[in-house]
Amino acid sequence: MVKKNGAQSVQVISGRKIVLSAGVGATNIDELKWLTQTVLAEAALWKLSGWAYIADCSQMDPVSPAEGGELVTMTKKFVEAGCKAFGFAEGNSIMLKVQAKKNTERSETGVIEGHFATVEEVLEWLDKDVGF
Repeated sequence: MVKKNGAQSVQVISGRKIVLSAGVGATNIDELKWLTQTVLAEAALWKLSGWAYIADCSQMDPVSPAEGGELVTMTKKFVEAGCKAFGFAEGNSIMLKVQAKKNTERSETGVIEGHFATVEEVLEWLDKDVGF
């Protein structure tokens, strides 16, 4: 079941310990806080065994510095909750790729991350290279 709030949506990939979020257009800090809480609730049962997170940013606008700070906080919370890998679907946007890499780097978590054009490519990477 897809849960939505403003520009953000969240769903679990059936049969896998993966939570997928997708954003469309511009977002804001309140939506990002909702996103964090919703993803954490979806993945709560997997804290000990680990889980993966996919952010489909391919239809999102770049975020502001304040929103980037919220994404850094989100990354830290996900890793603390057992997230072992972040996969980003960024379409062909160099700007989104740079922002996503910088936000993960600023989180100082060392979490495994992969950057791809599509969600399908992220899912394949998580299966073959990461084990999710």
